[in-house]
Amino acid sequence: MMKKLLICDDEQTIRKGLTSIIEKRYSNITLIDPSANGYDAFQKILDHQPDVVLMDINMPGMSGLEVIEKSMMHAPCTKFIIVSGYDEFQYAQKAIRLNVSDYLLKPVDRQKLFETIDRLLRQAMQREIEEARTSEPLPLSLGQDATSYIYRHYQDTNLSLSMLSAQLHVSCSYLSRVIKKETEMSFSELLTKVRMETAITLLISHPQLSTLKVSEETGYKNQHYFSKVFRQYTGLTPSEYREKHLKQSSRRDEV
Repeated sequence: MMKKLLICDDEQTIRKGLTSIIEKRYSNITLIDPSANGYDAFQKILDHQPDVVLMDINMPGMSGLEVIEKSMMHAPCTKFIIVSGYDEFQYAQKAIRLNVSDYLLKPVDRQKLFETIDRLLRQAMQREIEEARTSEPLPLSLGQDATSYIYRHYQDTNLSLSMLSAQLHVSCSYLSRVIKKETEMSFSELLTKVRMETAITLLISHPQLSTLKVSEETGYKNQHYFSKVFRQYTGLTPSEYREKHLKQSSRRDEV
């Protein structure tokens, strides 16, 4: 099976250079279009679920370490290799905490890069083989159990695919496929849908609730991030959505 790799760096020459050497070295890797900023990188990780990501720390919009931290919940099977010009202990420390697979300094040592990628590809293949060997027929209700758990625990800010897979005693990659088959959505998409629909209900039925309170009630630690996701989902900010609904209700009452 072809593996997917994403290159994230704000310097075009580095993106092109890494793309070139990886294309020449690997015939079993599909390269996702590279990312030049943190927001784009995070979105592509959500959309494509790459097996390996080469991540620069100094990325516009959202730093590489922030992208990795946010991706842990939504892409738990993705492995990260930091490629950075920063040789500082504080960055290395955080990379270790985030379970980054390797920390390579620019200019990149090609042999070291290839060794790291090879190791991660072997791990991915071994994981797939073990899953195939140990997989047993699972109850048809697994997809229902997973979606039910999400609906009951969406308020948990730490809810993640890896947490749910541990709860249901299956691998995260297998559970991801089951949820997709059950709902035609990824874990991340389903969780966002549940949280956003709940947020809409709270905004409409409880006009006194602040946006901060609504974000907390729907499992978001950060109000700004909640508002951003809400706008992507509805096209409006939470305040705009509530105001629009109140105006529509007022017009109906007048009629």
